Amino acid sequence: MPSLEIIDLNGPVHYADYSGDGSPLVLVHGLGGSHLNWLHVAHRLAETHRVVAVDLAGFGLSPPAGRKSTVQANQRLLDDFIGAISPDEPVGLIGNSMGGLVSILQAAAHPAAVSALILVNPALPLADAGAVNVFTMQRLFVPLIPGVGEAAMSRYYARATPEQQLEETLAAVTANPADLPTHGRELNLEMIRLRKQMEWAVPSFLQASRSIAGVLVRRKAFRKTLQAIECPVLLIHGEEDSIVSPASAEWAIEQRPDWRLELLPGVGHVPQLEAPELFGELVEDFLRAEQ
Repeated sequence: MPSLEIIDLNGPVHYADYSGDGSPLVLVHGLGGSHLNWLHVAHRLAETHRVVAVDLAGFGLSPPAGRKSTVQANQRLLDDFIGAISPDEPVGLIGNSMGGLVSILQAAAHPAAVSALILVNPALPLADAGAVNVFTMQRLFVPLIPGVGEAAMSRYYARATPEQQLEETLAAVTANPADLPTHGRELNLEMIRLRKQMEWAVPSFLQASRSIAGVLVRRKAFRKTLQAIECPVLLIHGEEDSIVSPASAEWAIEQRPDWRLELLPGVGHVPQLEAPELFGELVEDFLRAEQ
């Protein structure tokens, strides 16, 4: 297991340090996630890199502590985090879902701080409304409605047991939940139990959800953000993702044809969990080629 550390960045930021030798890699989780999202791949990556997985403000074990949980605020936190753990060397960034969007914002705003960018089913502008399922509507779109989102999320957190919450989430974000590794399940359940006791968990989720929508709806501005990224980029995307359609990944590649796209058949929204061996191979090959 990694060591769990805390750093003060205008408030506590928790992160998992997998150690390792080589250039630094920072792993950034998705909406509602934590450092545990990388449990199945981080040790392998640490064989060739120094690997840390951060909990953004309002997620995992990192409280807002007076900070916002928007993607913009967490991009600034990520920049501070990178400066603290790797002051003299740019880092490779690996971001899933919301973490992919935060990583996009970071690479665009601070090109010198990011040596390589690996986007894993990142939050992108909607390109295929037909791919949106009921869970996505309830958990991602309903929270955008002021007042309604607060009530709906509070009821869900009060009603669902940790076991139900985990199973419902896995059913929505993976293509074949039964095929998932069982290692780490109890750790994720414990994280859900802890977050049920955190009064800031629901407000942080809602604030982040609304900020994601605010960024992605401004498609022209988002195109400019993509064009501002200077480092090499690998985009890994599961073909069975019903949260972010593969059509959105293809749209991103149309904007940046110099990026590399890997579409994974039979995989949903979290390739690092669903296909950890293939994920590790793709990441290692990409980083080795860009050295």
